Amino acid sequence: MMKRKKIVLALVAAGLCAGALPAHAAAGDADRIAQLEKQLKMLQEQVEAMKKSAATSQEVADLRDQVTAQGKEAVVAGDIPNSFRIPGSDTSIHLYGIAEMNMIREFKGDNGNNDYSTFAPYIPLRGSTLASRKGETYLTGRTSRIGIEGATPTPYGVAMVKIEGDFANDPRTGNSQLNGKLGNIQTQQGTNSYDFRLRHAYLQVGPWLFGQTWSTFMDVDNTPETVDFNGPIGSTFIRQPQIRYTYATPQYGNFSAALENSVSYVLRSSDWSASTDGFSKSPDFIVRWDKPYNWGSMSLRAVSHELRVQGALGDQSRRGYGLAASGQIKTVGDDFISWIVTGGNGIGRYFNYIEGAAYNSATNTIEMEKVLGLVLGYQHKVSDQLRFNFVYGTQKSYNSGYTDLAIASGYGGSVTQNGSDQGQFGVNRRVSQLHIGGIYNPVKVVDIGLEYIYGKRETLLGEKGDMSRVNFLARYNFN
Repeated sequence: MMKRKKIVLALVAAGLCAGALPAHAAAGDADRIAQLEKQLKMLQEQVEAMKKSAATSQEVADLRDQVTAQGKEAVVAGDIPNSFRIPGSDTSIHLYGIAEMNMIREFKGDNGNNDYSTFAPYIPLRGSTLASRKGETYLTGRTSRIGIEGATPTPYGVAMVKIEGDFANDPRTGNSQLNGKLGNIQTQQGTNSYDFRLRHAYLQVGPWLFGQTWSTFMDVDNTPETVDFNGPIGSTFIRQPQIRYTYATPQYGNFSAALENSVSYVLRSSDWSASTDGFSKSPDFIVRWDKPYNWGSMSLRAVSHELRVQGALGDQSRRGYGLAASGQIKTVGDDFISWIVTGGNGIGRYFNYIEGAAYNSATNTIEMEKVLGLVLGYQHKVSDQLRFNFVYGTQKSYNSGYTDLAIASGYGGSVTQNGSDQGQFGVNRRVSQLHIGGIYNPVKVVDIGLEYIYGKRETLLGEKGDMSRVNFLARYNFN
């Protein structure tokens, strides 16, 4: 500040001196005047430099504040969407989940003994007590879930981790002997508590994945959307531990191979229940190919798994297999068709709601079920807030040693259990289901859904059953 005052005083003095020169001295003092003018110019340039220097200092200060603010932001914001950085580390964390409620109104049959959601293979058969029970209404929040994702840079690529679970599990009654309908009644009398269960838990680095997630044999992306939690029948719905390697190419698509958890699920022909003598020596092996196109996408998959019994039932093993193809076809606007075809012999748990294999003690053989399923879906997107889904699923069991054994063992149709015919159990020849529903987003994080579902089944003996219901959904998403 003092320096600026001195400069101003010097300018004033210089100006006064220049203005006070008498005319008669002008010629003699020409050199002095020129010198004073030079000094004045120099002082003026210095003042201008001071002004510019002050402005630049302020800009630097502003820039410093911006850099500081951005630095603080970088500490908070993570490297994956909607994540935050753990202070003092390179690890990004993302918390997500849903809180949802389903309200179901049954118009035909009582299927609550099996699951709150659609369980078409066990639709009560016509003429049974359960088929005559109509109009049941119930609400549940047990499909709510929570998850956490993490990402950390490594020399081998970003290490991704995911852990997720929900409450779509057994009722929390404090009595492990209570299950099914009775367990639901007990917990609904008080707190409506359900056990937490694991959905996903895996590590992924580069092309490698280790842990539990959707099976490589399942095409999650092309499974049609439904309000119903379980979704359409006729395809695959399975999560399990696995080791997966994916080779990605820009031109030919992605090629995947996986070793997945194996469980030898073989029924006993005596009571058609799972044998405890079943076990597997080798993991399930799955190969897969996926490729996106301008018109949609395509996926091909194959699975081979071991079915083995060793013990009181005998000693026998066979390999079951399954094949699947699926894809998506874009139509008009944002609308699209999705489709899935799945089939195999002894495909077992890689196909929705079938048992898959049974041990024939008379012949010491494992009989495998031969099945084929189809899922078709069409999504019509009215706007960013409203979409409608039309989904059809069907599956058929073909004649085989498995169906012959089921009929011979008394499980080809309605089965008497505990002295009463529940009209639910028995091997099916055919099961079909139709979903018609819409989902509305009044705000970005909220889904309101309403869906009508009709299903029917036919046993190996030709007995039939059908179901009809409406499913209302209210869901909050935090991502």
